[in-house]
Amino acid sequence: MEYTNRKGKIWLRAIFVVCMIGYVGSGCASYNMQTQKISQSYGLGDMQTAATQISAEADKRGEGKDAVVWRLEQGAVLRAAGRLGESNDAFDKAEELINKYDDAAKMSVSREAIAAVTNLTTLPYEGFAYDKIMMNAYKALNYLGLGDYEKARVELNRAYERQRDAVRLNTRRIEKAQEEGKKQNIHVDLHAVNNDKRFRNQFDNYYADLNQLSAYADYVNPATVYLDGLYFMAQATGGSDLERSRNSFKRVRDMIGENKFILQDIETVQRIINGQPIPATTYVIFETGLAPLREQIRIDLPLFLITPGVPYVGAAFPKLQYRNNYLSVLHVSFAQSKTRKKAPLHPGKKTQEVIKLRQQRRQCIVAGETTESTVLLSSMDKVIAREFKNELPVIITKTLIASAVKAGAAYGISKAVSQKNDTAGFVTLIAGAIYQAAMNQADLRTWTTLPKEIQFCRFCTPADRKIELTSPYSGYKLPVTIDEGLINVVWVKSVSRGSPLLVNQFKLSDAAFPPSETEMAKSAHPHVSQKSEQVALHPQTDTVESTESVGRFNK
Repeated sequence: MEYTNRKGKIWLRAIFVVCMIGYVGSGCASYNMQTQKISQSYGLGDMQTAATQISAEADKRGEGKDAVVWRLEQGAVLRAAGRLGESNDAFDKAEELINKYDDAAKMSVSREAIAAVTNLTTLPYEGFAYDKIMMNAYKALNYLGLGDYEKARVELNRAYERQRDAVRLNTRRIEKAQEEGKKQNIHVDLHAVNNDKRFRNQFDNYYADLNQLSAYADYVNPATVYLDGLYFMAQATGGSDLERSRNSFKRVRDMIGENKFILQDIETVQRIINGQPIPATTYVIFETGLAPLREQIRIDLPLFLITPGVPYVGAAFPKLQYRNNYLSVLHVSFAQSKTRKKAPLHPGKKTQEVIKLRQQRRQCIVAGETTESTVLLSSMDKVIAREFKNELPVIITKTLIASAVKAGAAYGISKAVSQKNDTAGFVTLIAGAIYQAAMNQADLRTWTTLPKEIQFCRFCTPADRKIELTSPYSGYKLPVTIDEGLINVVWVKSVSRGSPLLVNQFKLSDAAFPPSETEMAKSAHPHVSQKSEQVALHPQTDTVESTESVGRFNK
């Protein structure tokens, strides 16, 4: 009787443990499931509904472990909804937490210990390099939309620094993962793991796509580099800004290959350096589709390399899931313009008078309708895949540690208990297996509202300042009137083939023409003589601008 009661208590304890595991596991819904409702509204282009939903969810997270990724999602959706100030508020909250994680001297041991006995989703989402770079790029774009050029400059400088720091930070993350293994008395030999045939075959099968995507340089996003070039061309305050602009355009050319738009940009910078006027120009930047999700897969880990007595154990890993419901191109139609010949400007005019005269004399005539099509500037699939590939050694190391701790503990407890009672040992083994299954979850958190691709085109602003955007699939046409300005950017977003085109625009320069290097030096040093001012304002090359040269420039 006493034996039966003891046996019953053992079973009750086992059932209680299993129930608790089930309860904990049920609360660990994947990030994809948590964002499903919001993704539906966002995918349909209902940005106001998506913004309300995402804001409520982000506010719930406070400063918790998932706060960064939810604030990034919130910032992107609010930006798409046209709520630029609120978008930057969300990005500011994300950046505050990101900076806190970046500044931490070492990873929290308590957090790592929890992850070792549960799963990696218990660790805080600190943001990937591409998250941080795009966050600052979006903040810069928001500030440009709000007309705050100085704050936009600050954000572009931050994005530039993030790219420089990314390689160093990722190397340190791998070192920290190895250090945590030593604290758990676990030595992870990645070389031995990678040489295990069973592991290698499964790994290569699941991650073959990472080698098929031709990637950019580590942690570099051509779109942010291009935005850097545009800004420092249009808002240059000195020769160093113009040189930075030219270098940024050349970097983009090296990353994506030569095309007519990049060549025109490089030529435009040179014209500004030479003190020559440039034609009014419009840029269309097109965000299309959605960045990859993460899905869960299982790979057998050779735990016998780490924990004697424990063979292969199936562990959960993330895998990129690409999304292909997107517009592959955007067509931009407009009445093509060309510049009339100008009469020479009379020497001796004051600066503002000369600018006004140049603006008045730059008249355009219609030369027929034309269409430009956007070309690829940045594939976020490639950017994310490159960093994901770089991140895999960290993921493998942490997963090995977590799996070894859980499997080793379950194996040890089961063996100890079974020596005293076979039934208890069997029950403990089952409970341990269920526990490992419940806690063995891959970290699927990722910024899901980023675009799949960023495309662009540029052209001489039409005289009537009217363009028409056309979707190649639906034939849908959206007329847009370009704001006043010398250099204008029309930012277009499409989430899927069936969603509406979302448009916002801003001007990068509203002067008659960007000042030459000499003029910028003069403004920095007011003691420059009136004579030198006249020379700077009236270079010989600026007396007549022919139709032919403008046509060549805009081809």
